[in-house]
Amino acid sequence: MRKSIVVISCCIVTLLLGYSGYRGYQVWKQNHWLTMAKIFAAKSDQSNELLCLQQALHMNPQNVEACRMMADLADTTRSAGALFWRERVLELNPRSLVDRLALAQTAVSVNDYSVASNALAGVDEAGKGTAIYHNIAGVVATGSGQLSDAELHFTEAARLEPWNPAPQLNLAVLRLHSSNTFDVAEARISLQQISQTSTNFAICSQAQRELVMDALNLHDLSTALMLSKQLAQPTNAEFSDRLLRLEVLLQAKSPEYRPALESCQREAAAAPAKLSDMANWLMRRTTATKALAWLQSLPLPVQTNQPAAFLSAQCLLQLQDWHGLQVAIQNENWNDLEFVRHAFMARTLRAQDLSEASIAEWSVALKLASGPMDTGRKINLIQLFRLAATWDWNTEAEQILWIVVNRYPEEQWAAPALTQALMTSGRTRPLMELFGVMSKRFPADLEMKNNLAFTAMLLDAQELNPYELSQEVYEKAPQNPSYAATYALSLYLQKKYPEALQVMQQLVPKDLENPAIAGYYGIILKATGNPERAKAYMNLTAKARLLPEEQSLFQQAMMN
Repeated sequence: MRKSIVVISCCIVTLLLGYSGYRGYQVWKQNHWLTMAKIFAAKSDQSNELLCLQQALHMNPQNVEACRMMADLADTTRSAGALFWRERVLELNPRSLVDRLALAQTAVSVNDYSVASNALAGVDEAGKGTAIYHNIAGVVATGSGQLSDAELHFTEAARLEPWNPAPQLNLAVLRLHSSNTFDVAEARISLQQISQTSTNFAICSQAQRELVMDALNLHDLSTALMLSKQLAQPTNAEFSDRLLRLEVLLQAKSPEYRPALESCQREAAAAPAKLSDMANWLMRRTTATKALAWLQSLPLPVQTNQPAAFLSAQCLLQLQDWHGLQVAIQNENWNDLEFVRHAFMARTLRAQDLSEASIAEWSVALKLASGPMDTGRKINLIQLFRLAATWDWNTEAEQILWIVVNRYPEEQWAAPALTQALMTSGRTRPLMELFGVMSKRFPADLEMKNNLAFTAMLLDAQELNPYELSQEVYEKAPQNPSYAATYALSLYLQKKYPEALQVMQQLVPKDLENPAIAGYYGIILKATGNPERAKAYMNLTAKARLLPEEQSLFQQAMMN
């Protein structure tokens, strides 16, 4: 027995030591991949940096530093996954002011101001006292159209850090677009001073950039030519600045345009990110035909690889050369973008009235984009949704929105987008199902409960207890006109007409005249013996977007 205990103890110790050694090896491997990623990042070798970060995250998906580096890389390459990685970093490191502000900045760069605003809302009081907070809050306010708030934020940032040119630059840019001519003139002087005196190359370049675009807006081509030349001249100038210079040369019909265009095209052919910028510039500023001709002039290995193959397909799509697009992409392999290739195939087949083949291709695209629940799949689904929305493929867009809503609750834009789509098409039952999902997910959300009660009453879905639900919501916020109208509807359907009238009469006249609410007041007035007043309110519903069941309810009520 003693020998057995000793043997078992030795085995346990051996296993523990082995596990400890394994864990140590895992940590070493993570650190090794992170170190390699940093080396490649320093060399601007983005492909190998990405591979190393993927290895590190495969070993530990919760490695904050690896996630942050992935977010930085996605920002640099303007990847659709940038926002996801910023959100992931903040999820792992929720108290970090730097990561929260980085999320807001990334959200602004992709024009997602709701995410940016939510990120800023989580900043504590100490963080709200910093210049960097006010500077980013000013950028978010600018993008949201809250210009007076933006000016206050930039002014406070400049006060807190008078030596920092960034908030001064932002304030000048904001005032450059003011309706006050004095503010505009002052902004131009400020931008000129920043461009001439700042030792920060990025700030100096941005000031010059704003002045070039201002000159273009004023059709002051001589000033635009001079400033754009200064902007694009440095060897470390951004490629986008060379394209801005190209834009000026094009508008000025300068003889320098042709050689400058050829120079940009040569530079872009050697770098995938620049190649995308060049092709997109040609599509926007010249024609898709010229962009396609340039892409097809590239060496064959470049043409058949990403992003050139994808860009060529975009050109053919823009030109509506459906047969040419089908021939170009049907035998290709776009690797991580295979779901996009199949979506493009679905698009070109539908345009050629090959419906069954199109449906089959879309099914493949959706399967490839959705797959298992991971980072890449969510990004793919969002990209596929944008394609479907651009093409006005409403059914397909709705398919994707349902997947995003059910799988990725953090994507808070999806439920409102799906609600809008279902409302537009008048599909009440799917709306009720959506509100049911959202009510379970957010049990304290009164609006979702109200919407669920409302649609359930329209569909007579008594199994959801809509009368009790509407009363619960109303009692918690009786001043809310939508909640009052829903509760009044429940009383009306139970033939409790005086009680329904009493609820509606608690609202102010302005709320009763709201087209979305007026119809309910109208049918209740009719039920309580006031048909003439009812008719006046029913007429207001012509301005409202009504679900089919609402229209039937109103028509039947007024006919009786």
